[in-house]
Amino acid sequence: VDIIMHRPIIHRSPSPNVKVLWLDGAPDRLTEERSAHVLSRSIQFRSPSRTLEWAHRAFEWAQIANAVRWNPLCWPGRRRRRLARALASYLEVERPDCVLPNDRRSILATFMGCCMAGEYPPIVPVLHGTIHMAYKDSAYKRYHFRLIFRSLFHRAAHFVGVSQGASDSLATAIGVPREKIATIYNPVVTPDLHAKAAEQPDHPWFRDNGASVILAVGRLQKDKDHLTTIRAFARLAARRPCRLIILGEGNRRTEIEGLVEDLNLTDRISLPGWVENPFSFMARASLLVLSSIHEGLPTVLVEALACGCPCVSTDCPSGPAEILLNGEIGPLVPVGDSAALAEAMERVLNAPPDRGLLQQRAAYFSADRAVAAYEDLIASVVRRSGRTSCVSS
Repeated sequence: VDIIMHRPIIHRSPSPNVKVLWLDGAPDRLTEERSAHVLSRSIQFRSPSRTLEWAHRAFEWAQIANAVRWNPLCWPGRRRRRLARALASYLEVERPDCVLPNDRRSILATFMGCCMAGEYPPIVPVLHGTIHMAYKDSAYKRYHFRLIFRSLFHRAAHFVGVSQGASDSLATAIGVPREKIATIYNPVVTPDLHAKAAEQPDHPWFRDNGASVILAVGRLQKDKDHLTTIRAFARLAARRPCRLIILGEGNRRTEIEGLVEDLNLTDRISLPGWVENPFSFMARASLLVLSSIHEGLPTVLVEALACGCPCVSTDCPSGPAEILLNGEIGPLVPVGDSAALAEAMERVLNAPPDRGLLQQRAAYFSADRAVAAYEDLIASVVRRSGRTSCVSS
């Protein structure tokens, strides 16, 4: 297995059998030399003649232009072309059996890298959100992304959506045939989750035997809509003793803290920021609340279920309805409706569901199930391509 990263988010290989390559800023000389050997040749055309270098560039532009059907609206930016050149070099040097790009930038760059490579392996893009919500803050970028995706998606051997909603968006927004899309849930429940859940959380509210604790987990950003959670909690707190902890950090902290002060809830709402082990909080909280505007597959819901924590969520696209079985094991409320959210929170606090039932549902999102599904899919597409080196029992 090779992992290609745009920047060094992780600084060591997770296994001796896994090679990690960095496009920028390799953390040590060994990985820098390894990455340079595989990736640098196409990034920088080190030609003895500048004329030859420009010939390389012209050939690259012609290949990409032909792939996007000479549509100027699909022309990629400089960073994406650079990433595509790097991936094309990797494909030519390493000749992998299968490639799984995992975000919008790498998916499009991989498609373009295939245009530059003489021969390329099966490509299986993994979509972690809905196409409809791509570049949600820019209508032009969203239009550009869909247009270029439609021009290039036929180069993929198969697609993976991490939720049924993500898979549906590929079919409706891009036109990918349904038979080329597999839904494989993220491997959320791992062997160490329950061990971490057993640890004692570093927060005084879990040691004072006071009012019940409600938990929200997620970046302090617009799409998580913590403001609706706080407004719903204010309604609930007016009727019963309870407290709210919001785990996460982000650019909306000042706005969120301002609303907490305006509602006079500073003694009942805690914002400790990012914590290393949120599972210990989930295992002891009375309820977890998710008020997102949109999701791909909200991992935090699955993690909470695995810890036996009841959940309430907005019925946003996509994921919550799939995880909570359309409301059977946790209420779903309209996005942005603080009154409905407060009512659902109170209903669950009054009659919490069976913890065993919640954990049984979470087991469906285990690492073992995800690994088995990916192994089967990769073996299938590699076998269809005629590459047999990685297909075995």
